[in-house]
Amino acid sequence: MAVVKVIVIKRSNSNNYYARWTDPVSMREKRKSTKTNIKRDAERFADRLEKELNEGAYFEIPKTTWKDFRQRFETEVVPGFTDRTAQKVTTAFNHVENIIKPNLLTQVDANSISKLVKKLREQGLVEVSIKGYLAYVKSSLVWAKSIGMIHRVPEFPKFKRIREQKLMRGRPLCLEEFERMLAVVPDICGEKQAESWRFHLRGLWCSGLRISESLDLYWDREDKLSIDLTGKRPMLRIRMESEKGKKDRLLPIVPEFAALLEEVPEDERTGPVFNPLARIKRTERMLPSTVSKQIADIGEKANVVVGDKGNIDKETGKRKPRFASAHDLRRSFGERWSLKVMPDVLMLLMRHSDIDTTMKYYVGRNAQKAAEVIWGAEAGPVTNSVISQVLRTNSKKTDHV
Repeated sequence: MAVVKVIVIKRSNSNNYYARWTDPVSMREKRKSTKTNIKRDAERFADRLEKELNEGAYFEIPKTTWKDFRQRFETEVVPGFTDRTAQKVTTAFNHVENIIKPNLLTQVDANSISKLVKKLREQGLVEVSIKGYLAYVKSSLVWAKSIGMIHRVPEFPKFKRIREQKLMRGRPLCLEEFERMLAVVPDICGEKQAESWRFHLRGLWCSGLRISESLDLYWDREDKLSIDLTGKRPMLRIRMESEKGKKDRLLPIVPEFAALLEEVPEDERTGPVFNPLARIKRTERMLPSTVSKQIADIGEKANVVVGDKGNIDKETGKRKPRFASAHDLRRSFGERWSLKVMPDVLMLLMRHSDIDTTMKYYVGRNAQKAAEVIWGAEAGPVTNSVISQVLRTNSKKTDHV
């Protein structure tokens, strides 16, 4: 039974007959001139073309629907991912559905993927995010090919290498900027809730935790990220369910974070370590996205500008500013400790999966600051206070990386 059916038509603007068929991949109508005005010869041309199409590239085209593919991938493959990765896969698939709107899996081809990239850029997504989403889509299509859902994986666009100074969307903050954020907390979060938010912000500043990690950190739950106080030094225990490497890890805590935890009385060390309170309580705990948005509001209220969003403000004609976020507090932690410890230790503190990430984002990026610390050693030992002073002075001049 033919997959492609070719028929002969006559166009009003041409003397010759045309062959017409529906492309089973794109589901679009295609036409080709038979180069003859004799109907019998045109029908013979159409018969030959139909045979070529069905015996060639379109022979036995898999008719897996996008819906069936997504359901199988999300039930057979995604359960092996971490929660964070699973959320990213869901977001990537949602972008495909909203922009490409595929009925068949084969409609996710090179042309539609190029359209996807264009639309995501128009929506304001940065290249790093787009590249990440495409990576999840491509890996899922590789899996689909491995089980016979498609014959080949389409070509994906190649991204130009991002300039080093644009690796970070924000930048590390200096101490004065962080103190400004703490000062405006009551304006954004409310007077009664301010203390819980300040404690959370201080925790992000001196731990380097990601926003989702900080809200998932508990004093006494073994199935979550937890504080381990059983050894000589306080440690951070990360469960395999939250790790890309799918294994439990015990990681060191820096003294400044340990000192913050010590402020909590022993009889109160139960439940979540950080629990910023909402003005109006609708759920037991606030969602990470809501907390992240509120911290961004704090950064804007404190007028801590860390870069620009890339898009133009129609009223001013200037690029819209990007204000400090929760992740900029993590960047600040990495910046400070990159001058205090070796790269392999910093990798553990930042919980990076490999040393390349640490080297790319934090090590070797602050040559001027490192030089000041080194030359300061000529006059005396390089203490933490010396490093802090250098960081306080130079963070104000940090470029937006």
